[in-house]
Amino acid sequence: MTEAFFLNFWFPCLLIFTRIAAFLAVVPFFAWRGIPVMLRIFFSLVLSVILALNWEGEISLPASDLGLVILLGKELLTGIILGFLVYLFFSAFLMAGQFMDHKAGLMMAGAFDPLFGGQVTIIGQFFYFLAVVFYLTINGHHILFLSLKESFKVLPLAGPFVSSPVAWQYLKTFTGVFLLAFQIAAPVIIVLWLTDIALGFLSRAVPQIHVFIVGLPLKVAFVLLIFLFLLPLLGSVMREVFDRMSRDFLLIMQNW
Repeated sequence: MTEAFFLNFWFPCLLIFTRIAAFLAVVPFFAWRGIPVMLRIFFSLVLSVILALNWEGEISLPASDLGLVILLGKELLTGIILGFLVYLFFSAFLMAGQFMDHKAGLMMAGAFDPLFGGQVTIIGQFFYFLAVVFYLTINGHHILFLSLKESFKVLPLAGPFVSSPVAWQYLKTFTGVFLLAFQIAAPVIIVLWLTDIALGFLSRAVPQIHVFIVGLPLKVAFVLLIFLFLLPLLGSVMREVFDRMSRDFLLIMQNW
């Protein structure tokens, strides 16, 4: 009786907990250093118990300790891979803001942020938090957890590991996110590029003007002005990015 209860509940719960804990350790707005580790573990445990109670399937206990470690490692890597996919799409906004900061010369105004554990820039950080707030506002986290729940049906416990189509799809997603970040920052980059050309002609026409001293505050003003004009349009852009994230999340699970 005890052994059957362990195989039907606690052992699947352990594997589910491993995948969820790894997922929450990577996904944004849960992986921040300001969130206590014990809170993340408790939240993962609560979700694991709920999913284990609704889990339907059979799984056999490995014959050796090595088999158990391999099984736990597979679930750990599965959670990390799925969580890092979500992090990639959120990092597109951080990358787009850093592109803007780089062209405007605001990289010098970067500061160490303990929340990210590294150097961040002003617009990049604002853009990232804006995307997180928008995602939570449209209840995207509900869809995220529903997708995580469906992952246990599409990617069953003790199922096959990553295949080559998944690696190829992941590579396509990675390159697509980089291109997406550049497309988001493209209006600002184009305007600043034209500003550099205009300042170059100005320095040739009037050599007495210190272009660097004049151009730096001018670029910052242009970046803030264009960003202000683009702000009402960012909602549709973010919705499209998050829709693409959901599609790619599903594609990777189907190609698993």
